[in-house]
Amino acid sequence: MNEQVTISLPSVSSSDFTHFALYYRIYISYSNRTGFSLSANDLREINPALYTDYTYLSSYTSTSNTTTVNIASVMTNRNYQPLYFEDSSGGISSGVLTTPGIQIQLHFPQSGDINNPPYLSLPGNARMKLKRSNGDGAFSPLPAHRYFLNTVDLNSDGNINTTVNADVAAPSGSGATRYAYVAMYIATAGINEQAYTPIFSIPSFVGIFSLPNN
Repeated sequence: MNEQVTISLPSVSSSDFTHFALYYRIYISYSNRTGFSLSANDLREINPALYTDYTYLSSYTSTSNTTTVNIASVMTNRNYQPLYFEDSSGGISSGVLTTPGIQIQLHFPQSGDINNPPYLSLPGNARMKLKRSNGDGAFSPLPAHRYFLNTVDLNSDGNINTTVNADVAAPSGSGATRYAYVAMYIATAGINEQAYTPIFSIPSFVGIFSLPNN
């Protein structure tokens, strides 16, 4: 289970380009995995919904796909949400990835807590804490700080619904301990200047990461 990933953002020369969009969904599980493949059995063991989502979205991530679609709609229809970031002053934004041709890193320290949650690192050692979405106010994530930490507020059945933790998939089966994993995708985003409609590249699968227990 990777604790970090390096993403090389492509160079983009199009005037339609606006930013790179990251999407995520959290999966609660009774399986404590320290490593796995992307096989059907491994994905199902974490959470059957993870396997279903990964299989569904693979048709969009395929490089043979030439169909233009609104990836934002595709993602939200699978209960994936845009990833947000918190800067050092506490400001929250989803549009910070606007520089093509750089490398960024996502970090998921397994000893993380509310003071050291998973974060994004940018060139120059700038850091931004990863923040869960609230669906532009459509739902109210718990815990209220919205960091990517596995807490009782995050993983309890009573909080996993369309009005609270709509970005979370409930577990299947039973067990003594609940673990949390997040799957992520990234796409290049822009605006069609003639039609004033959003446009996206083919999305890429980023990875699956274990959230720190807190």
